[in-house]
Amino acid sequence: MEGKSVRVILSLWILAVAVSGSVVLGEPGSIVLPSGWTIPRPQGMMTETGTMPQGAAASPDGTALAVVESGFNPPALGLYRTVDLKQLASIALKGAFGRPVWLSQRHVLVAGANADALFDVDLVTRTVRAIAMPNHSYPAAVATIDGRIFAVATDGDASVRIGTLTNLPKAKPVHVGGHIGGLAFTPDGKTIFVSNRASDYVAAIDTATLAERRIRTGLHPSGLLVTGGTLYVAESDADSVGVYDVASMKRLAGVFVGDRSAGGRLAGVSPNALAAKGDTIFVSLGAANSIGVIRNGRLVGRIAAGWYPTDIVPVGNRLYIVNGKGEGTRPNPYLSRLSSNYYDYVAAIEYGSIRAYDLSAQPAGLGAPQGALGWQGSPPDTVVRNDGPIKHIFFILKENRSYDQVLGDVSEGNGDPKLTWFGARVTPNEHALAARFGLFDNAYASGEVSESGHNWSDAAYCNDYVERVWPVIYGNRGANDDTLSGSGAAVSRNGFIWQVAQAAHVSFRDYGELTDTPNLTGSGTSHAPSLEGLYDPHYVGWNLSYSDLDRVKEWRREFDAFISHGTLPQLEWIWLPNDHTYGSRPGKLTPAAYVATNDYALGLIVHAISHSPVWRSSAIFIIEDDAQDGPDHVSDQRTTMFVASPYARGGVMHAHYSTVSLLATIELMLGLKPLSTYDAMAVPLYDAFTPKARMQPFDAIAPRVSLTTRNGTNAYGAKISDALNFSRPDANPPGVLSHILAHNR
Repeated sequence: MEGKSVRVILSLWILAVAVSGSVVLGEPGSIVLPSGWTIPRPQGMMTETGTMPQGAAASPDGTALAVVESGFNPPALGLYRTVDLKQLASIALKGAFGRPVWLSQRHVLVAGANADALFDVDLVTRTVRAIAMPNHSYPAAVATIDGRIFAVATDGDASVRIGTLTNLPKAKPVHVGGHIGGLAFTPDGKTIFVSNRASDYVAAIDTATLAERRIRTGLHPSGLLVTGGTLYVAESDADSVGVYDVASMKRLAGVFVGDRSAGGRLAGVSPNALAAKGDTIFVSLGAANSIGVIRNGRLVGRIAAGWYPTDIVPVGNRLYIVNGKGEGTRPNPYLSRLSSNYYDYVAAIEYGSIRAYDLSAQPAGLGAPQGALGWQGSPPDTVVRNDGPIKHIFFILKENRSYDQVLGDVSEGNGDPKLTWFGARVTPNEHALAARFGLFDNAYASGEVSESGHNWSDAAYCNDYVERVWPVIYGNRGANDDTLSGSGAAVSRNGFIWQVAQAAHVSFRDYGELTDTPNLTGSGTSHAPSLEGLYDPHYVGWNLSYSDLDRVKEWRREFDAFISHGTLPQLEWIWLPNDHTYGSRPGKLTPAAYVATNDYALGLIVHAISHSPVWRSSAIFIIEDDAQDGPDHVSDQRTTMFVASPYARGGVMHAHYSTVSLLATIELMLGLKPLSTYDAMAVPLYDAFTPKARMQPFDAIAPRVSLTTRNGTNAYGAKISDALNFSRPDANPPGVLSHILAHNR
């Protein structure tokens, strides 16, 4: 995998099984996700849920499923009939997280998260009784053993409280640390196991004495299951299921449930939940869109799921698969409308789903999971190779724009000009880059929002912790937001692209990503330990009052020095955030001025590189972190993507590309190992390049709109914008900024 012009084609080993009597019958073919991966259309029963269903449990008699729906939209407890997946009820909750617990056929208990409570839901009267927990405790998981002993995990103080349902609020907290991902009692109730998602251990707590013992696991344990005398641990960033003897607490085995290539194990299937049926263990593989099947201590196959499964519930001969992101993306052409339900906002329309599979219809023996099917040969004359002519790569990340919003006015592409807010007049350089180096009209941001989008851009991956919590954070119900901390629970096994670059002895320089340099009064810092010594401490990161043109001046200062001394890093990561805009806040630049500033800054960077001695050996890759603040008639994750290089082929390219496609291409050019299964599987941009260099430099186009025009007090949404929070990306209520931009473009 190192420096070779090849990419592994991986098999997901999907086994779709039909179920009769479905609510929604699947159609032939498959659904293409933003990453380029596909999921099969449901072949049996399927129903839609609310946003990001986090966990589910079957009623004592098996006739109903309770589903905790806790994503961007207001949380609820969904109740679904198992025989046909008909929704029986949707009961609104003030907060919710984790798996529900059935107290009886009539009552369900839910951890109330931001509500600092547990909720006892009466399914007959549809009423909710709140059991108050301490302030800022943030209950994130709850469990019981036969309704006698209860445990609640409180994320606010990283602790577990154990007791009866009535005395839980006053129970002594046992500090576990990190973010708790799962709870599981032993059958006798004497021990409860608690996973720490931010580390690599499970705490075993004596329920009588509260004595704690820590059991070492794979990285970032999440879901737990105790069956018989065995503890199973979903080790989400180790791609394994740990198997432990309950009595001795010794590790018996580690079942690898991930993918392999000819170069070894790849990272990135995110095992996140466990369930048992007889001697079979099912593990939800969120990032692999499948369910792993474990028998006799080994993975024997996978069952196809929807998009990002978060839980599984076996009932009789059926397996109910809860999918956090449902059945694929949707277009969002009406995003500019402001309404109470955030009409057409990406996180508001990313509904979950439940699929049902008939286990009795599966063939006896699921067979061994397949790894690599073979090698995908690269074109014989491609420049996308480690020993090719490209030696210097610049990756530029921008903020929140969709394809139609910027390039919908380009007639050669699949655009809708009615949705173009910042067309050629505002973004002449982006339009010129597309005309000169290639128009990509089928490119997607791998992440939906900044929290996930920056993780995808940095790591070619977004792990289970981030995927589960960002919708809650954006729904304004989160606790401590550490999804972009560069450390702890949010960091996947292989870390970030600068880490694999260091491992391959590829020089790297960061400009703005995961750094804190709000102004030029002093040197900046980074909260990501892995960036130590790799970033420009004078490059201003997130600060919308600071111009991208000044960022380019600082970048240019180092660039010219590197060129002069022959020390230009092989890989540079540059953040240009001005196209996020300040809305219509009085006194700040207008949205058009912000976007035009960003466009001109981008043009100046390409201008500088293309007029330098390293142009012949350079490739510049440009993409948005997400497309959340723009409408699009194809997909709410379609965005703008550009490639600038003497070897760029040019023309219109309709091939499906994404954030991870860019990273895969960069890795091949620089001889880097893939960060995850996603960039290992991604289709590189072979077709975007030609072996013949065209050395004509790119000349930045001067702005066609004023870069100094500021919002007046009468601008549309001025009062709203004045009250908004621009201290970090996406700090404001989603949808509000896009609505303001739609009226101020």
